[in-house]
Amino acid sequence: MTKIAVIEDDVIVRETIIERLTEAGYFVISAENGLHGIDLIREQLPDLVLCDVMMPNLGGFGVLEYVRKDPATELIPFIFLSALSDKSDLRKGMLSGADDYLTKPFTREELLNAVNVRLQKRQSYDQKMNDALDQFRDSLSRSLPHEFLTPLNSILGISHLLKDHMEDFGVSEVGEMLNNIHQSGQRLLRLVQNYLRFAELESLRHDDKRREAILAEEMAYPDELLRDTVQSVAARARRGKDVNVQADNARLRIGARDYEKIIEELADNACKFSLDGSKIEVRGTAADGFYEISIIDRGRGMAEQQIHSIGAYTQFDRSQFEQPGVGLGLAIVHTIADLHGGLLRIESELGRFTAVSVLLPLAED
Repeated sequence: MTKIAVIEDDVIVRETIIERLTEAGYFVISAENGLHGIDLIREQLPDLVLCDVMMPNLGGFGVLEYVRKDPATELIPFIFLSALSDKSDLRKGMLSGADDYLTKPFTREELLNAVNVRLQKRQSYDQKMNDALDQFRDSLSRSLPHEFLTPLNSILGISHLLKDHMEDFGVSEVGEMLNNIHQSGQRLLRLVQNYLRFAELESLRHDDKRREAILAEEMAYPDELLRDTVQSVAARARRGKDVNVQADNARLRIGARDYEKIIEELADNACKFSLDGSKIEVRGTAADGFYEISIIDRGRGMAEQQIHSIGAYTQFDRSQFEQPGVGLGLAIVHTIADLHGGLLRIESELGRFTAVSVLLPLAED
């Protein structure tokens, strides 16, 4: 049964709301002030909260602040009950994170309609999250074992061959096999590093101190780091002759580590998903308060639905195209850009091109 918390200091109003919601089939819990309301929400984890704005001890804004800060309750729909008709107070409530408000006095229909709308939206959100989780599990189960086992099998297989039959191979053959082991080890290392980096970025959402420290970082000479990183990635993919880089100098409001990671992932994707010999254009341009990094490749492209589905552990057309990686690259780029107040944009046409650009804020003079 759907559980609704009612926090209201006026006894008559509180009892009336409880009666109407109970008649409608909801299970109702209640508190007479904000402090008791917080304890009630923490213990009972209701499906929705109805809370008065003006109460003794702790008002509705304080209750809302607690609800939104606690990971266990931050997604609970929250409706303000207010006798205030001043639009600035109502606007303050919505900006604070409330989902809706009811101005007292309200009718039974208005109450039930507001409750139903918020519960339906929460149900729809939960369904989308469950669908995304199912997709995540499916993608993870298909890509993760393959991505770890492929380089690991290569390392173990070739090293075992060398250990048992070293005398059967010439110097050049041994060198080639050792190079294969090294490349497989590098691939496995990069995969592990990306997992750790993505986990680190996600943890910043709940660590204000570390996030503030990272957001205070700046860097100069992004043009040099752009050229060096792109050329390094291209050389590793044996695509050095395919890459053309042009970049402006500027000062950016981002640390060199995050900036380099963005370039590395974008350049790696461009090399990975385009044909050898096709051109890859890289630009770094400063304008209108942002530094735009754009990379255009003439690869197989992406459908619009695929672009909207970009996220960690998501790969496209894996049954048709064999490709390394588990989809973490663009997820990391998106998270870093979003963290720094930037933006990731993707334009693509199947079979023709993919253009990825990242906007990063310039440092203030």
